[in-house]
Amino acid sequence: MIMTNLYILSRKFHRILVLIISVVGLLMALTGMLLKYTFIAKKFTFIDLGLVRYIHNNLSPIFSVVFLGMLITGIFMYIFTFPKNK
Repeated sequence: MIMTNLYILSRKFHRILVLIISVVGLLMALTGMLLKYTFIAKKFTFIDLGLVRYIHNNLSPIFSVVFLGMLITGIFMYIFTFPKNK
């Protein structure tokens, strides 16, 4: 009973983290692309590479923590199915 409730809570938490990591991952990809390919930023004069670097650097710890939470909840959900199959 307690394991089932923990599994449901883990699944809900994992789904929320998937949504967060999707948004943060998209922002990290866009800012990383702008930092790697600076010719894109040169074409658009309104893009400040210093601000882009600041955003990218400050999103990376958030991305790491959210990804760690997804990893822990995902592993728990994976392991939880073993006793039911046997």
